[in-house]
Amino acid sequence: MRWTWVRAMVAFAAAAAIVQTSQPSAAEAEAQAAPAAAGRSAIYGGGPFYQDGQGVMDTLRSSGFTTVILWSIHVHDNGDLYYNDHLVVAGGRYVGDAGWPARLRTLKQAPTSVNRIEVSVGAWGTPDWEAIDNLITRDGTGSGTILYRNFLALKNATGADAINNDDESHYDVDSTVTFARMANAMGYRNFTLAPYTAVSYWQGVKNGLGGLVDRVYLQAYAGGSGNNPATWSQSLGMPVDPGLWSKNGSDCTAGNSPAQVESRMRSWKSSAGIPGGFMWLYDDIKKCSAQGTAAAYARAINTATTS
Repeated sequence: MRWTWVRAMVAFAAAAAIVQTSQPSAAEAEAQAAPAAAGRSAIYGGGPFYQDGQGVMDTLRSSGFTTVILWSIHVHDNGDLYYNDHLVVAGGRYVGDAGWPARLRTLKQAPTSVNRIEVSVGAWGTPDWEAIDNLITRDGTGSGTILYRNFLALKNATGADAINNDDESHYDVDSTVTFARMANAMGYRNFTLAPYTAVSYWQGVKNGLGGLVDRVYLQAYAGGSGNNPATWSQSLGMPVDPGLWSKNGSDCTAGNSPAQVESRMRSWKSSAGIPGGFMWLYDDIKKCSAQGTAAAYARAINTATTS
């Protein structure tokens, strides 16, 4: 991994020589020394990305992860959008924490390793894609519909570059393709997939959207623990970025350490030519930080997939 310390440190030293009235906080100092990651690494996160203030943004900026995935947006029957349990968009307007959009904007502000933000829609056991299908059937996808207006408000608030599809139940190709095209028309540049099973559904979506799908985040943990990136790559006609679960559980003994992540990513790089990988889940990395920090996990992926 290549680190760009020089520019940040020279700037910091110059500022310190002029004004020595205060010292930066630990989070600010971490962000000032942010690495420009050489690899392609993504991290999913839930509550902390919304609730933990500027500190978590600075941790992400200095982590080495290149993509931050906000997990998860839930779509209600009336079109309201929730970020987990928090109502964030209703009636075509952002109604969430007033400070969240500004905090998210700092993710890409230099010095930082983050160059992409995605909003993930869906999760196991939630009917989000069913709700999307029903709203499209009822209203269509025109610019005046509540689905369009709410996802536009979400984009404006989060600055998201892409929507990540974490459908784990509905698996309807037609409504997914229609929704993705609507999202692209309003400014989401790409549509990414997060499969663990149901390969025919993901094939249909990829075939229907072509190059709009630029990344596939293959779940290789929990229900997808037996997934082979080479097999999925062949099925979908593009390389996949596999993901692993960090150390987790009440005693932080379940899951993978940074060393284990690097070993498995190196193996997949050799066998499947993976261009990158991802970690599930920042919430657990935060809780189990003694077993591996966000920076350690990013370094593991970046090193394994670029060497």
